[in-house]
Amino acid sequence: MKITIELFGAAREFSNKDTIEVNLLKPGSIKDLRKELLKMNNKKFKGNQNFKKIIMSSVFCSENDNIVSDNFKIEKKQTFGIIPPVGGG
Repeated sequence: MKITIELFGAAREFSNKDTIEVNLLKPGSIKDLRKELLKMNNKKFKGNQNFKKIIMSSVFCSENDNIVSDNFKIEKKQTFGIIPPVGGG
């Protein structure tokens, strides 16, 4: 099942587009989606540690603009946003 991920903040460096698509076995969870993103990072960016940190520390947002946990079940094709932490002073 194809999941579309909207890229925000530092995660925009994952692609030259505003979104990326990830194939996910169904049913899956945000935890599984995060694992697939790590696999993509290892393949496309040779395990870039900064990108890995972004993937591991980001939250995911549902189509309804709700923050979802790693246990959130994904049972259909849908879109999520990946929102990295923001630093500031």
